[in-house]
Amino acid sequence: MFMEFLNSIKLWQYDNLGKYKINADYLKFYVRDECYREIMVSYSQMMPLLEHTVPIEEADYILYMHMYARCYEFSDFVARQLKSIAARRKEGAEIIVLGKAANAEKELNGSISNITFWGDHFAEKLGKKFGVDIKEQYFVYDKEEKHLAIWPVNGCLNKCKFCRRCFMDIRFESLSLEGIKTNLDRIKLNNPEQMRTISLRAENITEYGIDIYGRQMLHELIYLIDSYEEVKEIKLPIGLCIAEITPEILEALCYSKKITQLAMNLETGSDRLLKLIGKKHTTEEARNIFNKIHMLNPNVVISTTIMLGLPTENMGDILDTAELILDTKPDNILCNYFICSPKLPLAKYPQISESCREYHLKALFNYLKKRRTHKFKFVSHSIDKKPISRKRMEELKQLGEKNKMYMRRGINPIHFSTDYLFM
Repeated sequence: MFMEFLNSIKLWQYDNLGKYKINADYLKFYVRDECYREIMVSYSQMMPLLEHTVPIEEADYILYMHMYARCYEFSDFVARQLKSIAARRKEGAEIIVLGKAANAEKELNGSISNITFWGDHFAEKLGKKFGVDIKEQYFVYDKEEKHLAIWPVNGCLNKCKFCRRCFMDIRFESLSLEGIKTNLDRIKLNNPEQMRTISLRAENITEYGIDIYGRQMLHELIYLIDSYEEVKEIKLPIGLCIAEITPEILEALCYSKKITQLAMNLETGSDRLLKLIGKKHTTEEARNIFNKIHMLNPNVVISTTIMLGLPTENMGDILDTAELILDTKPDNILCNYFICSPKLPLAKYPQISESCREYHLKALFNYLKKRRTHKFKFVSHSIDKKPISRKRMEELKQLGEKNKMYMRRGINPIHFSTDYLFM
């Protein structure tokens, strides 16, 4: 289990901020789902630096990470913690803010001296600074999930109006096809069994290659991975932007019979709301793409996200969303509440109430229940075939209480999972 993995790398001993020299982790629940890339690509490579620590008052360097700082709008929370650490450190000590938490730099606006912000490649930068041979790893075998996780691209060039990327800086960067092939050849030579299942992971994988080749190259990446006999299964569990699925990419998604899982987010079935939130696809384009994949690659499990509670949302939009779900026939559906942040462009529109969001959610579910023409299910953040346990339901209810607490404190999550309401 992943908790055993966390314990095996001595992660939780750093929860008490201010006690250790290397204060690199302040972790909350759902770390695996929300922060998988940062943990596997960068954090696990840092462990040699985290083995020996001293009290913060004696430290020359204080490493700080907050893995939710980019997932939710925690920049003000991070800024307060950094100010507290700065007040307690010894004279001349340097604070190094890593990963998602580096987005708090704008919030601090130069109010803390002797502080460094490294949002990306921070494992490599730390290695150079402290003379340790560490750097990011973009090909990581996950023993728990039994897949080879590959991160071919980081960042997203879109600026959807509901997304944190509207106010956070994350560099867009692709790996070259040549580099990916070199790594796959190395794994094929040394650990071919690890290639059986490949999980391609990125926040927007449809844009892969634009920065290197001047055009989208996801289709070439799929063909490359498909060409290895050792690969039996390919998963794309996040990051396919419907509007950016070119004819070449769509053909590759239909061609490769090794693809078993795709995630394509519908968000809403209302063309009006799609335009409002900055999504570039239309509902008709979504129908065409989903149905073509269903027809030509019927064994693929398609997951999607529906966002409820968008500004100006009405019952007509909910019914349109229900009809789109029935037409596109996704296998798994994750429902999120939209909760607006003052920093989002959508903040200028009238927001609907919490009770209205819940009413829309129940209306959507009841409509689908009556009209269901195919098998699909509502899932949590962990997309799998297992039923959600009673313990998991309780955890999600507790998350709801946390969400209300954050709202009272002005620290609003942008998305909040409501899947426990469907049990």
